[in-house]
Amino acid sequence: MDLKWISIMGEFTQEKSDIIFHGKEILFQDVPQGSVGNFICNEHFAGGTIEADFLFEELDKNSACELILYYDPARVALLTAGLGGLGANFSIRFFGGEKWDILSWKGDKANLTKGQNYHVKATLIGSTIKLSVNGVDVSSAALPVPLPQSQVGLWCQSTSNIQIKNYKVIGVRPKVFVVMEFNSPYNEIYSDVIKRIAEEFGVDTIRADETFGPGIILADIVRQITESKAIIAEITPANPNVYYEVGYAHALAKPTILVADKSTKLPFDVSPFRVLFYENTIAGKSRFEDGLRKHLTAILTPGKIPAPQDVKSDTGKKLKSR
Repeated sequence: MDLKWISIMGEFTQEKSDIIFHGKEILFQDVPQGSVGNFICNEHFAGGTIEADFLFEELDKNSACELILYYDPARVALLTAGLGGLGANFSIRFFGGEKWDILSWKGDKANLTKGQNYHVKATLIGSTIKLSVNGVDVSSAALPVPLPQSQVGLWCQSTSNIQIKNYKVIGVRPKVFVVMEFNSPYNEIYSDVIKRIAEEFGVDTIRADETFGPGIILADIVRQITESKAIIAEITPANPNVYYEVGYAHALAKPTILVADKSTKLPFDVSPFRVLFYENTIAGKSRFEDGLRKHLTAILTPGKIPAPQDVKSDTGKKLKSR
C-alpha cells in the first residue's frame, strides 16, 4: 500500500519512504524541552506487526521515537511502543488525552546511542503487545480489551532530528476461537452459523480440532485463546473442557460470547453472564444470527479503547501514570 502521511503535530519531512522528524527546543510551562511530533498515515491496523528503523542524530533527556499502534483523533488518544518514552530505554504506553499510562517500562534511556540504527518492531496478537529491538524481544504488555481498528503512525520528541526509515504495517485478519463439543448438532452450528457470520466481519474462526501438527493439545488451546480477539463458547452440554477454556479466557479478560440452546439450565458459575440463546426453528436461527452479529459488532468494529487504568504489565503490576 502507498502510505499517505499527515502531521497532526510537529514538523516532519518525507522523501519516498524516508521520514525525518525535525525536533527543536521549546518552552513548556517555562521549562525547556524537546518538541513533540505526531505523524499519522492512512493505513488501518487492528493486529499484526508495525516496524521501522529509528536513528537519533542527537540524544537529550526528552528524546523518544515510538510506533503508534492506535490513534483516536476525537480525544487524541494514543497507544505507542518504542524507544525513549518517559526516560525508559523501551516502553509501551497509552495517552488518554491528559496523561501517559505506562503498560511496560524497561531499561535506562542512557543506554541509547546517537547515530545508531535501531530496528523497532511492535507485534499485536490478540490483546498482547510485544516489542522487539534489533531482533531481541525487550518488552510486552497486555490490554484489557481487543484493540479497535484505527490508523497508525509515529510519535516523536526531541530537540534534534530523528530519522525513520522502512516503516511497514503488516496487518493480519482477526481471529475468534470457538469452544464447543465436536459432534452434532454443534458442528452444524459452527459451520452453518458461527463461521459464516464471522466471515461477514472479515474474521477467521478456529476450533481446537482444526489445529494440526505435533505439540501438546492444551498448549495449543492456550495459545489460540491468547492470540484471539474474542472467544465464542457453546455451553449447552456441561462439558468440563469447555468450561476450563471459558475460565481461562475470562482470566485473560478476553471478550467471550456464550451461546446455548434455549432449553439449557445454566450452572451457577455462568448464570450471571449474558448468554445468547438459540432454538431449532427458522425464526430461532434468524434471531441467533442477528444476536451473534450484534455481539461481534460490539467487539470488533472501530471504537474507543478505554483508559487502561486496570491494565497489567508484563510484571503483573498495575500501570503507573506520569
